[in-house]
Amino acid sequence: MTAVRHPLSDAARRLPLVAVDDVRESDGGFVGRKRIVADDPYLAGHFPDLTVYPGVFLVESLQQMLELHIDGALGGIELVELGSVRFSRPALAGDELVFETAVSGDRASLVTRTTCSIDGQRCARITATWRCRT
Repeated sequence: MTAVRHPLSDAARRLPLVAVDDVRESDGGFVGRKRIVADDPYLAGHFPDLTVYPGVFLVESLQQMLELHIDGALGGIELVELGSVRFSRPALAGDELVFETAVSGDRASLVTRTTCSIDGQRCARITATWRCRT
């Protein structure tokens, strides 16, 4: 794995949902990380007694990680199709999600195959197709 960090720009930090903490290149794709923090404003009201990171946020995290991996900035990729999404356990406040992602295709049709894990245990698998907006 190459230790290349994609920094988030100041503009990205102004988004209502910054769903990525770190992205590093790996052979054929990337490894991304997101720590779930209960007091993040976008989680307000999401199961207040048990903060669960919603499945749609896993997809958003994946999209933002792919954007940083491909372009180094947020906002340039759109989802075309979710081929398969399987959840095997919830992601809770305090957990660090690790997204191990293989990327194939070109800017017109990028396919990602992702395993999301927490402490080495799989919590989700996502297969998706994306395209670059430019």
